[in-house]
Amino acid sequence: MSPFEQSHLGDGLWHGALTGNASRRLSAEALQAVAVFADVLLVIVNAIVSNLIYFGFHFEYGQLWDKTLQIGVVSAILFIGFMALRGGYAVPQLSDRRRQVTLAAQGWVFVFFVMAWVAFLFKATDIFSRGMVSLFFVIGGAMQISAHAIGATMLSGRFARGAMSHSRVAVVAIADPSGLDRIVRRLGEKGVEVMSVSAISPARVGRSGFLATCREAVCNVRTALAATRLDGIYLFLSWKDRRHIEEIKAALSPMPIPVFLFADTEVERLLRRPRVQVGEFVGFELQRAPLTRTDRAMKRLLDIAVASTGLLVLSPLMVMTAIAIVAESGFPILFRQDRKGFGARPFPILKFRSMKVMENGATVTQATKGDARITRIGQVIRRTSIDELPQLFNVLRGDMSIVGPRPHAIAHDDHYDKLIATYAFRQHVKPGITGWAQINGCRGETREVDQMQARVEHDIWYINNWSIWLDIKIIAMTAIKIVADKQAY
Repeated sequence: MSPFEQSHLGDGLWHGALTGNASRRLSAEALQAVAVFADVLLVIVNAIVSNLIYFGFHFEYGQLWDKTLQIGVVSAILFIGFMALRGGYAVPQLSDRRRQVTLAAQGWVFVFFVMAWVAFLFKATDIFSRGMVSLFFVIGGAMQISAHAIGATMLSGRFARGAMSHSRVAVVAIADPSGLDRIVRRLGEKGVEVMSVSAISPARVGRSGFLATCREAVCNVRTALAATRLDGIYLFLSWKDRRHIEEIKAALSPMPIPVFLFADTEVERLLRRPRVQVGEFVGFELQRAPLTRTDRAMKRLLDIAVASTGLLVLSPLMVMTAIAIVAESGFPILFRQDRKGFGARPFPILKFRSMKVMENGATVTQATKGDARITRIGQVIRRTSIDELPQLFNVLRGDMSIVGPRPHAIAHDDHYDKLIATYAFRQHVKPGITGWAQINGCRGETREVDQMQARVEHDIWYINNWSIWLDIKIIAMTAIKIVADKQAY
């Protein structure tokens, strides 16, 4: 049952007034104080309990109230400091169970290592019992994680039921009734009690008389403020309508309470992105690098390990292949062709020569089934992908990766880049010897644009969903595909 009585006031304005207030209001400061006090109490109790358990309830009072309480107090200060710096006591965070569990675990590990480091620096490790400190760490971790999980669950439940709130606000929004209900419900779930709502119909935006409708909404806010104490006014407006924002802001300016403008969908998406500040300039990341530095390091280590092992194990096969090529058609053994790598930087890709021609210019004809240009030994090494083995040297040089989008001849890149809008996105990572597209059947000749489109879509999926385990999976599936694949020629 809705806690609001909704009425229609004029053309394009809905107003809601609170009909029943069963919520218990506890200020944000009070909630934070309770959380901090609970953490201090838990840490000190944990120190006492750990001492009692370890010493079997046989201890000297001096030992308990001196060293044990010292550990408890210092640990409590460190834990509270960590939580405060990470925003763990912010009211929105207090009701987020996952966030609280994560911060509690991280904070307790932080406390343990700082205490151990300080004890080492001051040569105090022989004063405290290692067993008692270990017990303190284990019991304390369990207590803090459990307490924060339970506390966040209870608080979010009370917020969701409307049994508790930490602030009371008035809402002015450009929204239809369903959008208004969603706003009120979401705010309530976070402990924000909405005392008055005024929704301006989206159909009213841009029409004459908007200012009059705006004034009616402001009158509703003024009425709510006279009836009860408000902690703020929340505006939900499109950031594109600067004129409307300024009009409502000017109309609300006489009221002695803060006014907050909430981000619309587009701005909210932008604000979630990483930001960079250069002097007085602030920028937001519109496009992230596909892989972080850590990701690139992990991928590079895998590349070096697999390429080195592959060259060591497969060197006899590669030597025999080279001899067979020379015996059938002479030199050269290797075929070099320019390809585009990471960031479209060109590099010479290495392959065992499998054709009578070595095209590397503005026109490159794709190999087809039964292609007369392919030599007899070329048919074998292309069918088994042995012709790709020299690319292990490309991997060690850093031009390529074991797994990534397959690089195409530059002539083909230039051709498909004009036909497929997302084609160049493949170059956000290093090209690979094998890839997600290849193990999903997108291999061989691409006679139709749709075939290349499918390959590009698989490559983009790989880039957006990369993980080290995905690379390992692709490498394993490639080994199976080499035996069973009928599309290689």
